[in-house]
Amino acid sequence: MVLVEVLVTATVVAVGVLGLAQIQGRTAVAAVEAQQRTQALLLAYDMVDRMLANRSRAAEYVGSDYGLAIEACDTSSAVARDRCAWSAAIAGASDRIGPTLTGGLRNGRGCVLQTGARRYRVVIAWQGMTPTVVSSSDCARGAYGGETRRRALVVPVELPDLSAT
Repeated sequence: MVLVEVLVTATVVAVGVLGLAQIQGRTAVAAVEAQQRTQALLLAYDMVDRMLANRSRAAEYVGSDYGLAIEACDTSSAVARDRCAWSAAIAGASDRIGPTLTGGLRNGRGCVLQTGARRYRVVIAWQGMTPTVVSSSDCARGAYGGETRRRALVVPVELPDLSAT
């Protein structure tokens, strides 16, 4: 009888430990997803700040190729410098381990879309780790295989008209 009780107890403990291991794994994935979302939010508002600082030329920030490549920055204009710096930040150029970029989003992409007069949409897209609801944003659509792993954070921007007083 004692041996049966020991086997039942061992089985219950083993199931409990497996359950805890599964919870730990899901928690780790959730932590990475949260960190990526936070990074995306910081990057999106970085571009918003750049557009606000240079509102007279905001339309020049429109593009959907941010984060695709890291190139030497053209410093001939503030917009060119901002576009290059933002693209490098999305790619994670500031943090490296050897030749590997480690500071950016997982396969991050950035888009700036003009939706009206002085109205824009800054979008950061990246590849998530688990499937989720498909984003309605077109930024980086089709870039990650299945659309259920594409994450997109959208920040609407309306630039003030400072000429009308």
